[in-house]
Amino acid sequence: MKVYKSRNPNKFKIGALFVMQVIFGSLPAILFIIFAVDIMRRASENAENPATFPNYIGAYVSAAAIVLCAIAYFILGRRYNVLLSGVKGERSLERIAKKYRNEYDIFINCRVQYKHSRSEVDMIMLGKNGLIIIEVKNHSGTVIGTDTDEKWTQYKHYKDGRNTEAEMKNPIKQITRQRDILKSILHAEGVDVWIDSIVYFSNPLTRLKLSLKSKSSIVCSGEKELEQFISTYHSPRPISKKDLEKIRNILTSLI
Repeated sequence: MKVYKSRNPNKFKIGALFVMQVIFGSLPAILFIIFAVDIMRRASENAENPATFPNYIGAYVSAAAIVLCAIAYFILGRRYNVLLSGVKGERSLERIAKKYRNEYDIFINCRVQYKHSRSEVDMIMLGKNGLIIIEVKNHSGTVIGTDTDEKWTQYKHYKDGRNTEAEMKNPIKQITRQRDILKSILHAEGVDVWIDSIVYFSNPLTRLKLSLKSKSSIVCSGEKELEQFISTYHSPRPISKKDLEKIRNILTSLI
């Protein structure tokens, strides 16, 4: 058994976003210094008639630039935190993968595409016990939703008394789409296999308040719960050795 891992393009994006945050975070101070130096220079050149030296246009331009830099820094910071959260979730999956690499072939960041449908599966586990796909989420706070909701709601409560509410796409619908794409890929190669899908919330501070009616809607919270599911998992339709090898070759080509 082996762990296959595709390069995560988000890691490059995180590095680029960090650099851009440093740039936009520093620019207001640089602009202020340039403007202050310009004022001092103009003051010294017009010492005899100080009423003529104020540079109002420069002041307005500098103020506008500082505001735009602050807005850009805020937007970049939000995107940076979202991508960084995803990488943290991926690291949690990698820790779990190491524990089961003797029982499963594991594929991390597996890009799947069939005709015009494409997606990326966070982790696929293939072994004699079956085929599992896992979508990881690193959200914190309280998450509320049902199988059929288009979006779930995430509530956060902070120590200073603030409360925030945000929406997230229903991850069950997301992973169902990924499962359908993978099924189509395998069917095109003549393989008909049962695939179970799991939504995994890796953040230990997450509280799930979900109303799930479908037995195929599997959601785990925390590494311990996911490991317990994997340890006791057996597919309702065992995979033959011939299909196991064929699926392994197909998945390897997707990395």
